[in-house]
Amino acid sequence: MDGARTSRAARAAGWIGAGVLLAGAGAGVTAVGTGAPGLETVTFTRITCAPTRTAKGAEVWHCSGMSPAQVAAAEEDRRRAALDALRGKPAPGPPPARTTRLSFVDHDGRRDPAEVTATRVGSRWIAHGPGVAGTGAALLLAGGGAVAVGVTRLRAMG
Repeated sequence: MDGARTSRAARAAGWIGAGVLLAGAGAGVTAVGTGAPGLETVTFTRITCAPTRTAKGAEVWHCSGMSPAQVAAAEEDRRRAALDALRGKPAPGPPPARTTRLSFVDHDGRRDPAEVTATRVGSRWIAHGPGVAGTGAALLLAGGGAVAVGVTRLRAMG
């Protein structure tokens, strides 16, 4: 093989490798966005969202919610505080409710969603939604296209 042919083969292999990486990332994002089996997926309620300004002046929504276990713990804390009050024990007040930060929650800016289903990725909870699944599908398509370009270039050489 001459140097030019080797260089073209390396570029074609690069297209294929990049395509495989993009497709893998797309499959992962799609799995997270739709709650694929085997991933920890929970439906959160008591969603609260608040707008936050970024350094560049844009507005983003930060949302948090409570899992069923967190709701049960909050109810138990309230029940315990009420019993302590009946017994005459001075109480500093109920402890703050434990909530979980949720990323990529679809929010219309007028009212908070009633519930959100999310999948855990590391320490973050990614909400299911058409935006997340659409991003995964776009990555899958881009990966497939890059692999097709690489294979076409390899076949043209041979």
